[in-house]
Amino acid sequence: MKYLFALFFLTSTIYSFADKEVDTIHYVTLEQAYTMDIESVTAIDLSKRKLTALPKELVQYKYLRHLNLSKNKLTEIPEFLSSFVYLIDLNLSKNNLTVFPSEICKMKSLERLGVSQNPFSHISECIVNLDNLKFIDLFETPLETFPNAFLTMKNLKYIDMQGIVYGPTYQQKWIRGLHWVKIEFDAPCDCMEK
Repeated sequence: MKYLFALFFLTSTIYSFADKEVDTIHYVTLEQAYTMDIESVTAIDLSKRKLTALPKELVQYKYLRHLNLSKNKLTEIPEFLSSFVYLIDLNLSKNNLTVFPSEICKMKSLERLGVSQNPFSHISECIVNLDNLKFIDLFETPLETFPNAFLTMKNLKYIDMQGIVYGPTYQQKWIRGLHWVKIEFDAPCDCMEK
């Protein structure tokens, strides 16, 4: 019993610490970043701005670790984003990306990637280059299939595939193939499968 209590305490402490780390992220707007020392800017929020392109001034913030570009109208991302070697968290959810941006595959330090609610149907096999990727949000992204690259990405821990209904055979194939990954699917459909 003491062992179980100790295990519970240790687990809750680890999760509590992880939550505190997330809470300490201090996002600034680009306008606020202009008034700060470039090296001190580690998290920028450009969400909900109806952006169709990213401001070129963003390129100077080389020490970015977190970048929120969600809820815009982006159809592509600029090449310069791949030069952010410290970037661990990129949120591109709710944009107009009809093709998975290959520039993402050059962001080797990425641990979290949000690309939910974008209309692309395939992820490039180049995603295998993201050795540190642990979490990918694909909620309501109409993927026709997972990339085979996922099968070799041993640091991957979580994939959110909710919002699109897949058949049970498809779901079981990927749950078995990626047994070390928690994959969130909606309940399978009773539809015909490919």
